Amino acid sequence: MRSTAGLDRWTVPLLSVLFVPLWASGFIAGKIATQHMEVPTVLLWRFVIAAVAMGAVAVLTRPALPRGSAWAHLAVTALLLQVGQFSAVYSGLANGVPAGLSSLILGMAPLLVGLLTPLLLSTKLGPAPVFGLVIGAAGVYVVLSDELGASVGGIGGSVVFPVLGMLSLTAGTLYQKKFNEDTPVVTTVIVQMLTSLVVTVVAMPFLGAAWLPTDTGGWAAVGWLGVFNSAGAFALMFLLLRMRSTVHVSSLLNLVPATTALVAVPVLGEALTVQAVVGLGIALVGMYVGLGLVRRRRRREPEPVSG
Repeated sequence: MRSTAGLDRWTVPLLSVLFVPLWASGFIAGKIATQHMEVPTVLLWRFVIAAVAMGAVAVLTRPALPRGSAWAHLAVTALLLQVGQFSAVYSGLANGVPAGLSSLILGMAPLLVGLLTPLLLSTKLGPAPVFGLVIGAAGVYVVLSDELGASVGGIGGSVVFPVLGMLSLTAGTLYQKKFNEDTPVVTTVIVQMLTSLVVTVVAMPFLGAAWLPTDTGGWAAVGWLGVFNSAGAFALMFLLLRMRSTVHVSSLLNLVPATTALVAVPVLGEALTVQAVVGLGIALVGMYVGLGLVRRRRRREPEPVSG
């Protein structure tokens, strides 16, 4: 009993620590991938590799299949979380939107998810989660505030792409939480990847894009996107949604823009700004408040033992 309780206590923090960098890596690898190939090609191989990776896991674990309307709900979630979000984000990256600015705009999704949760999921929120989400959103803005002002003028209307991706992420997260809670995580991910793959394959002949990456850098980028950012990050996301709540995942997503800015320093050669460091600190405070860690620590204080 004690070992199980100890495992449960450490599971969520461990998954949360893994989730943030995996999710943030999608902006870095996505930027690299769109420099080597067209957006439909990136999407195609992202879904192919993710489907194969999760298919191998499914063979080993043999999860239960969806039942009845669950198939349709998974398909809708795939269109929102996979096709809608990433086709928009990659289109923005391919049209000159910086990876940092994309992560900043996508970072607004947690605030929308947190504020819409009580309305759409009949979940009551106390003041702490809302306050934490607002603090986290402020940290998101601080991270790349200088880049936001300098970049919008150069990218023009292309900024609409990450905005659309943010709306798809918000809708998909809420839809996943409401309708796909009872479906095994492995089943959820593989059905979504296969659905997205079918949609992409059907659309490919009409988009005029190449079917294969043409160099090693392109294959490496889509390989990372497929295995780690698709299969890995979304499996963690769905596990956290099941074990905690949309507020928990939203608080973690608040850390993504700052994490993206930090990772971009060694990988993309971008300069580390003061805003990135300050914003990361603010986002951490927002996550701490939003998850109610202060209150939990107080509850765990040992009671005095009577004589």
